[in-house]
Amino acid sequence: MILIGELAKKTNISKRTLHYYEQIELLEPTLITENGYRYYDENAIFRLQKILLLKSIGYTLEQIKELFQNQENQGEHENWITSLNEQIELIEQKKEELSRMQYYLRSTIHTLQMNGMNNLEQLLQIIPKMKDRPLTEGIIRPEFGDELQLSSREMDILNHLPILGSNDPRMDELLTIFQRVRCLMPSSPYSEAAQVIARQLYETALELFNGDEKLLNKYWELIHPNDASEPVVMGMDDEFMSYVDEMISFFLKQREHDADEGD
Repeated sequence: MILIGELAKKTNISKRTLHYYEQIELLEPTLITENGYRYYDENAIFRLQKILLLKSIGYTLEQIKELFQNQENQGEHENWITSLNEQIELIEQKKEELSRMQYYLRSTIHTLQMNGMNNLEQLLQIIPKMKDRPLTEGIIRPEFGDELQLSSREMDILNHLPILGSNDPRMDELLTIFQRVRCLMPSSPYSEAAQVIARQLYETALELFNGDEKLLNKYWELIHPNDASEPVVMGMDDEFMSYVDEMISFFLKQREHDADEGD
């Protein structure tokens, strides 16, 4: 047997910690002499090693104490396997919660970048509705109904679009364009500055849709809110999307006009 001081030194923990373990009845000395010296035998040392191992992989002292108590009801080996599997499941749940929180935080940042503080109330209403939707690879993917009658190729394109709240670098480029659109909204969508952005936005969007203009238009109609209804995509309200419609429509007409004159 060894004294408490030797055990503390050997395991690199303080005597105070060992006294606390004794106080909560997690690790008691094998022998306490009349003059108060505390000794620990090999079984106590092994128990301490198990405590330190469990602490290092995320167990609380309360969980460790419960695990040791459960050993009386079933074999130690089986009990440890069961408990460790439960701990893995708990960690997976925490990973899911943290990943979902990251997604909500990025969504909030992206919404603020697109529209300042104007949509915070809508964001607070939308986030609770998203809690029951599955999180896949750190994002909540949009759901497309069968009524859209999309081909497998079209569905594949839509499923690979950058999503608000994701860490997709393509989202940064889109957000920059959307911010510039917001800044231009007080001015005419037919202005030279607006048309420069219209060209950039259209070409970027067309590239994201693999050059499928028909699918791009179908998607744009899908996410366009009806008048005063809530935006389908946060930050892209009716006023914003109507302005973009005017920008893009004028840009396409001018492009068609220029092409006709070229012929």
